[in-house]
This record gives sequence, C-alpha cells and structure tokens, in this order.
Amino acid sequence: MARKTREEAEQTRHLLLDTAERVFWEKGVAATSLADIATAAGLTRGAIYWHFDNKLALFTAICDRIKPELEHMDALLLDTGINPAVRLWRHATGMFELVRSNERLRRICGIHHIGCEQVGEMAPLLLEQISWTQEKQSMLQQVLEEAAQAGQLRDGIQPRLAALGLHSLYGGLCHSWMINPEDNTVHQHVCNLLSPYFVGIFRDHCWLDATAVEP
Repeated sequence: MARKTREEAEQTRHLLLDTAERVFWEKGVAATSLADIATAAGLTRGAIYWHFDNKLALFTAICDRIKPELEHMDALLLDTGINPAVRLWRHATGMFELVRSNERLRRICGIHHIGCEQVGEMAPLLLEQISWTQEKQSMLQQVLEEAAQAGQLRDGIQPRLAALGLHSLYGGLCHSWMINPEDNTVHQHVCNLLSPYFVGIFRDHCWLDATAVEP
C-alpha cells in the first residue's frame, strides 16, 4: 500500500481530533477508549496510535486547538493602552462571549469541567490545571495591581485576593452553565452577574466604558 501523503495524514489527524472531541463530550473521557474513537471515526486502532501514543496525548492535542483564542484574550487583558479596570471588564465579558459563540471552545471547556476525571492516566492534567490556574490568577493580579496604582481599587482591596475571587467567579459561572447548557441564564445576564464583584472592588464604576452595558 502506498505511503500516506502528509496531507492525508493531516486529514486523518483532524478527523480523529474532531471525533474524540465529540465522543469525549458525549461519554466522558474515562469511559472512552482510543478504540472507541477509532471506531467512531471509521478508522483502525493502528491509525489512532500512529498519531497519538495514548489518551492523554490525544486530549492534550484537542485542548491545543483552542489555545490561539485564549491567548488572544490574554493579550487583550495585558494591553496597557487601556486602563486596567476597563481591561478587566472587557476581558471578563469577552471570555463569556467567546464561550457562547465558539462551539469548539465551549465543548472543550465542558469536557474539562464535567467530563474529565484527572486521575489514573489523566492524572498529569491536574498538575497542568494547577499551573494554568496560577498563571491566570497571576495575570489578573498584575492588572489589579496596576488598578491599585491608578487609584481605581476601593480601600482595603488586596489585588492577590481580588484576583483569586475574580478567577473563582469565572470558573463558577462557567461550571453553572456547563452542567446545564440548555439554560442560557449565564450568557443572557453575564454583565449583571459580573458587575456586583466589580462594584465591590472598584471605585466609581471606573471599569465601565462606552462599550460596556450599564448594570
């Protein structure tokens, strides 16, 4: 049999990633084997092992597909041309809009939140999740420290703790939506859900700008 061309191999890889994303979402990661994914894709087990050594490698490749969108949001958060309070608001509302509008990102986030047990062969994901969480909280803290220097934070607000609370709010709202994706309450009222926290840490609604929705 002729050796597969690079283009054919890439098409097969994308088919496996698309299929794994769908099956992981439907069945959960722990209940899905690589053989299940190969069968669902109409391929042999050999085809899947040609591209991925194990389930963890496959899952990591799935997550890598949404990194560009997330990195773009991080770049917006750290854009020093915009005042820090407004940056945080735009980042917060922008992240939820991204989850709402991007089906792939939404599904992969859902798999992370409710479809993947970080034990056994997937245990390395826990350390990766801890590292990712620390990185995101550090970014939020950096912007909040800028806000403090600009006199935007209320008295007594500690940037480190405020960053932890804000990141936890993001995660909680995402989880609430992921466990019941048919309920659009979070996405319909995201500004009203986020604004009490912003009111609590910032002075004088300094986080609102012309593009924001007044709570």
